[in-house]
Amino acid sequence: MSGPDNKPVTTPIPTPVPTPAQPTAEQKLDKIIKDFGDANKTATNNPGDDLAKVLDASPDLKKRILDSVDQGYLTRFQALPANSGTGGSYDPTAKAINVPMDVLKQADKSTYDKGELIFVMGHEIQHSFNAAATSKTTQDFLDGAGNLAQSKASPHDYTKLTGDFIDASRKDEASAHIGGFNAIASQARKNNPQATLEDIFDTAPGRMRDFITVGGTPPNNTYTMKPGLTLNADMSMPYSPDNIASMGKYYFDKPASESQLGSRGNLDYTNFYGSWAVGVVGNNEKVYQDFYQKNDNKYVVPEVQFDMKKLGLQQDLVTQNVKFSDNKAFSYVDISDGKKQASTFDPNAPPAPKPPANPVTSLAQAKEARPELPEGTAAKADAKTESPLSSVSRISLLTGDNTPSSRLLASLPETPRAEQAKPR
Repeated sequence: MSGPDNKPVTTPIPTPVPTPAQPTAEQKLDKIIKDFGDANKTATNNPGDDLAKVLDASPDLKKRILDSVDQGYLTRFQALPANSGTGGSYDPTAKAINVPMDVLKQADKSTYDKGELIFVMGHEIQHSFNAAATSKTTQDFLDGAGNLAQSKASPHDYTKLTGDFIDASRKDEASAHIGGFNAIASQARKNNPQATLEDIFDTAPGRMRDFITVGGTPPNNTYTMKPGLTLNADMSMPYSPDNIASMGKYYFDKPASESQLGSRGNLDYTNFYGSWAVGVVGNNEKVYQDFYQKNDNKYVVPEVQFDMKKLGLQQDLVTQNVKFSDNKAFSYVDISDGKKQASTFDPNAPPAPKPPANPVTSLAQAKEARPELPEGTAAKADAKTESPLSSVSRISLLTGDNTPSSRLLASLPETPRAEQAKPR
């Protein structure tokens, strides 16, 4: 192309606009920590600074925190109320770790509190990596329970659905606990590259009792991993099927006297998750039974079944902790050992047991039941009839985001707190 004077015209090439550099995982984490500090600082203390020191004390913990931030699983830290009785929790909806502020405040002064918080953070950040699988497990249970409640055929045996949900929760909790161990082992090895099991145990004695057996007598104690648990050469614990199965036994299967879960503080993990599952089943069944009885003269209420023994559920514990939307009793048949025993979950029947001094409260179970059922949380009714769920104006069913928090870690009782790491 040429101009009037026959000289070639050069079209200027536009200067490319540089693409803004995306923040690195480290930069994102720095901002998350700063926001946490700004939201909770006082005239004499900045919790953000304290938290940064804790994360730097364990290379494994810091790396997994950064990985979670980079993948979008962790976007904030939030404060737990002081003396909440909860060691910590991961909220998959907010993508946040809830930090026990009383422990954080002491972490720079107390070797116990520092180790406790590092373990808690290592446990909870592993839940962030498990969150997608946990969400799918919950939704699979909700879908299956909704489909079975919708059916007019009898019986409605919820044993497998409930068992699969509890088993998946066991694996989630066990792998998260391994994450806690690895954070502590990393802390011990940073302090001493030649750290032994004794050093790891002394870093967080209350938590390490779930992993390490202490034998002998002082000052000649012996330290060995519990049967079924294996370590890598660097003292980290792989997330292997065998280790996860063993930690399920040592941690998830602890008795209620140690776990102290639920709003009453009287549940082990199996009955904690089981109580929630029973609540979902009961709420679904009540809605469909009520609808069919009003719209089908030939309808016969199906027999609802649970194999309580196979599931490891205790009638009295579930009864005391189950949540039904109408707060009324729900009948079922216990099919343990091939026999049939008519039973009832009645949340109003037993006297309320005295809770421990610092009960671990399930954030999920403490929520008020929501007045409306969100779309897509229960199976649709037969095409020929209107869904019973759409005919109920103020029914509430426990759904996915009200799941008992598998991200919740119980706080330790005072006794292990007194077992400070030995001075070096």
